[in-house]
Amino acid sequence: MIKLNNVTVSFEKNTILENINLQVKKGEIVCIIGPSGSGKSTLLRTMNHMVIPSSGEVLFKDEVLTDKNIDRIRQHIGMVFQAFELFPHLTVLENLILAPTYLKLLSKEEAIKKAQELLERVNLLDKINVYPNTLSGGQKQRIAIVRSLLMNPDIMLFDEPTSALDPEMVKEVLNVIKDLAKSGMTICIVTHEMEFAKEIASRVLFVDQKSILADNTPENVFNHSENERVKEFLSKL
Repeated sequence: MIKLNNVTVSFEKNTILENINLQVKKGEIVCIIGPSGSGKSTLLRTMNHMVIPSSGEVLFKDEVLTDKNIDRIRQHIGMVFQAFELFPHLTVLENLILAPTYLKLLSKEEAIKKAQELLERVNLLDKINVYPNTLSGGQKQRIAIVRSLLMNPDIMLFDEPTSALDPEMVKEVLNVIKDLAKSGMTICIVTHEMEFAKEIASRVLFVDQKSILADNTPENVFNHSENERVKEFLSKL
């Protein structure tokens, strides 16, 4: 579904990622782990052209991402950030239906119906007409996930979706992501939640030293890695 071919990402003279080759297939749950500042978020954002490679290419369904086609392709790639990015002056419902109706992907009636269904799925239907400032962090993040799902994406990218949350709110967001995984959604997620990665992932990537140092099942990465840097990192957890 998403493929990176010999991708290098540099900012000025600082190389963040070097010669990355990666393929994410339909239905996979890929968890990206590694130390802070290792390029995990850069790798994720490169997948939808938010970060543009210095060299190499990124493909979505065999189509190379370019400035000309990225707006169309992003309609099929959901993205959820650490910050919730909800419009404070719009109600929950207005936040949710804005993009699909503006892009004419759904009629207003269709968008409202789907928003109601998805809000019920994440146990937030009772918040449909409130404003974001009345919501907890966990509720805002679940709304942000619903907003992406309203676009009917083929893949969801999560950039540390629980890092800005209090510990008690983390579980409710992770449970929504678990439900998405069970439904067959293709997911790539940057996370520091190691137990979550062990439970949900079909593949775990360990990113450090500008490279993907491990790419294997959770069992192999967490318990049987032969890479010394991976073993060193995991031993400190």
